[in-house]
Amino acid sequence: MDFNSPIFLFLFLPVFIFIYYLAGRRARLVVGIFSSLLFYAWGNLIYIPLMLGLVFFAYLAARGIDQWRHQKLALYLLWFGVLANVALLIGFKLWTGVKYPLGLSYVTFQVIAYLFEVYNSKVESETNLINFSFYLLLFPKIPVGPITRYSQLCDQIQNVHVEPLDVADGLRRFIVGFAKKALIADTLAKVVTPIFDLTSPTISPSIAWLVIISYSLQLYFDFSGYTDMAIGLGRMMGFRFVENFNFPYVSKNIGEFWRRWHISLSSWFRDFVFYPLERRRFKWIGQPINILIVFVLTGLWHGLTRNFVIWGMLHGLALVFESTFLGRKLRASWAPLQHIYALGVILVGWVFFRSPTPHFALFFLRRLLGDTNGLRILPFELTSPLPLIEPTFVLALLAGILFAFPVNQWYGNMLKRIPSEKLALKITVQVLNDAVLVFILLLSIAATASSTFTPGIYGTF
Repeated sequence: MDFNSPIFLFLFLPVFIFIYYLAGRRARLVVGIFSSLLFYAWGNLIYIPLMLGLVFFAYLAARGIDQWRHQKLALYLLWFGVLANVALLIGFKLWTGVKYPLGLSYVTFQVIAYLFEVYNSKVESETNLINFSFYLLLFPKIPVGPITRYSQLCDQIQNVHVEPLDVADGLRRFIVGFAKKALIADTLAKVVTPIFDLTSPTISPSIAWLVIISYSLQLYFDFSGYTDMAIGLGRMMGFRFVENFNFPYVSKNIGEFWRRWHISLSSWFRDFVFYPLERRRFKWIGQPINILIVFVLTGLWHGLTRNFVIWGMLHGLALVFESTFLGRKLRASWAPLQHIYALGVILVGWVFFRSPTPHFALFFLRRLLGDTNGLRILPFELTSPLPLIEPTFVLALLAGILFAFPVNQWYGNMLKRIPSEKLALKITVQVLNDAVLVFILLLSIAATASSTFTPGIYGTF
């Protein structure tokens, strides 16, 4: 089940919200657990035992770590728990022909983070199995995260409280995320998908640039849209999830990009891979090696393919470069030059990220550089809707470019400057904003209903 699917929007979500709000404070956790299991079962019923097994395994492992904290057994339990989760994740990624369990990458990373937090005494192991099950199974963060650590939610779970303002703000955030997905990402996908489905990129350089820019925006608005929906759902339930995006395409270097893109994943690798490696790094070239290790693993997290490894290596090498003398000079240079550098690395990376093979990616890069050798006109049924650009695509592309900048932050800050004594003006502006959101919601529903259903891109990772 996806957040943008009709069954979720018009059946699952309304029924869940109705029952959740009627339930008492503690009963809401039980409602959340059963609803999350139903949400998960909708994708594949046979994986319910797997999810429950993960819950019990993590619960017992953490309790054991707490019980034998000052003995070596605690360390053994920690690494047994970590390796078991990594093995499970790798096993499913290598097990071709089997449907990948929804959100498994995010769940296993949350389990690993939880075990480390307990071992390092950042949190106490949860003694209440209902609380812990609710944390790990909570359905808004299952499909695409954010990777939410137990320490970020434990107090909220123990004191579940829903305010009307949270419900309203959560609903607004959900609508914005839904619109990002339905109106921008899915519209851009209509041009991107046919090209990357070709056996080779037999397209003109101008079309290649149009496609890779469109894909960069599609990926961002698809992923950040789902994240907005997840954060909005969590807010409607009385929880505040961590933010996962902060306008990554305004970055001036790759280090900044990873502080803005998939923040929960990059911070996870920083805390649980990079920092431990740094404490034991080699004297001279230890940090560059550690950076490359982290980004190779980041690539492999997305998929066990050469293209994802190349994508990860590219970002790792860029970060290594930025720590050199030339990299520091670049970071002190003219700001537009820094943006060009960062976007160049990001776009090249997305070529490998989206391409089916390294050969396809290299051929596509040649097109971006202006190579027209072997160019031939393909039949329209292979490249549809290209080369005919529909007005809806143009609007989605322009909206994607515009909202890749922090326009909504600027607008929000402007509204905050309205004096508090001008209550009538504040109410009027809020009513108008909500009216626009309702209109956008209707447009998003219409767009979803009139096109082929498109699941989230990051739901497959």
